[in-house]
Amino acid sequence: MAWTLRTPFTNARRRAWARRAQQPGELLYVAIGDSAAQGVGARDLDASYVGLLAARLQRRTGRTVRVVNLSRYGARLADALDRQLPALAALEPDLVTVAIGANDMAAYDPERFADEVGRLLAALPPHTIVADLPCFHFGPREQDAVRASRVIAELVHARRLAFAPLHRVTEKRRGRQSWAEFTWDQFHPSALGYRVWESAFAGAVAKRARALQSAS
Repeated sequence: MAWTLRTPFTNARRRAWARRAQQPGELLYVAIGDSAAQGVGARDLDASYVGLLAARLQRRTGRTVRVVNLSRYGARLADALDRQLPALAALEPDLVTVAIGANDMAAYDPERFADEVGRLLAALPPHTIVADLPCFHFGPREQDAVRASRVIAELVHARRLAFAPLHRVTEKRRGRQSWAEFTWDQFHPSALGYRVWESAFAGAVAKRARALQSAS
């Protein structure tokens, strides 16, 4: 997700994820996404939705988890196709999550969006969990996010991948009750907001954990 200010924080966060990728684990979790996957808005990696999902996978399986976070600040679908997918191809992940496309709403092109989502999904492992877009709460970008989320959901189901209903769970929080779920910029989630994001993936991650346990 785009941010109005680029700060040393974003560089520090990227380096922190790179260090986390060097930590060993019995299972490999790979995340594709934008600044939300980086956890911008949360103080530490463990409070991001990626960190929360890694902890959930570890609890569910009883096995340690290595996290490789391929996400990039400001990333759009084109970045996922051009940079993140090639990096994913070199790995053999046990879990993959994808949450990207929100930055594409700045200049939403329905045809290009559907084409890029389709190409992205075609290259993902069959056990990938894909989210639609978060709720923008108001304005024309929310209208586009609704349409774009519908496209993602249809293509994900057509590919028989697991779907994370991010728009639905964030839309439920619309209004004053959601204010605490955003950081100071009122755009990126706070630590509380990332718990909401994590809930969109929770069911699919639990199902994947059961499959990994059965296969072990």
